[in-house]
Amino acid sequence: PLITVIGLSYASLLEGAVLTETVFAWPGLGLYITRALFNGDMNAVLGGTILVGAVFIGVNLVSDLLYRVFDPRLRGA
Repeated sequence: PLITVIGLSYASLLEGAVLTETVFAWPGLGLYITRALFNGDMNAVLGGTILVGAVFIGVNLVSDLLYRVFDPRLRGA
């Protein structure tokens, strides 16, 4: 479960980047999505959302694969 918790924590940090980058005006994906949302650029919002979702899915996939490597009960399955 530790690998899964670390993977989900990383994904939560990525989702929280939207708020952090907006508050502190740091350039990044979160600020880009927020500015695109305020400007009504729905293609950019959709692309950013899909990118964040794909990274979230990728992190979960990697954590599941690492769980299979490090858990000896799942090696034979």
